[in-house]
Amino acid sequence: MKKFSTLLGSVCALVVANLPLPTLAIPSDFDYKSGKEEYYPLPDLSIPYRTLPRRFDFPIITEVDVDDSISTDSPITDAFVNNLPPIPTGITLDELLRYRAEYTASIEAWGEEVTECLNKKPRLLRVSTGNPVIINGVEGTIVLNANNRAVCR
Repeated sequence: MKKFSTLLGSVCALVVANLPLPTLAIPSDFDYKSGKEEYYPLPDLSIPYRTLPRRFDFPIITEVDVDDSISTDSPITDAFVNNLPPIPTGITLDELLRYRAEYTASIEAWGEEVTECLNKKPRLLRVSTGNPVIINGVEGTIVLNANNRAVCR
């Protein structure tokens, strides 16, 4: 009996599969060539580095901005080395401790500037337009110097 029910189910499936289905006609007002034209207002040109809309192109190639006016190799500046307090000869122990405290404070301040710089983002330029890439409304501040090293501006 089980074979008969399987055979009957198969025959019914074949009969139903061969029945003609009604077709749906495309409405006469349907235009498959173009959609409705939409016009958009011009963007707010008061925003800096804003350009008029153009066809978006891929790939988005970026490069890090180069500032040739910076020639230092230090991430911040070389000013730290020049601002160290000189240690004169023939000083007392109390004066030496004062000089050491000034020197330590200078190193700590410079280290905080370097740490703050390392937490910033690079200033990227889009190669096709030359405009800076703005992420979350902020431009980057790290640029390449004349020696091709990353420095903060």
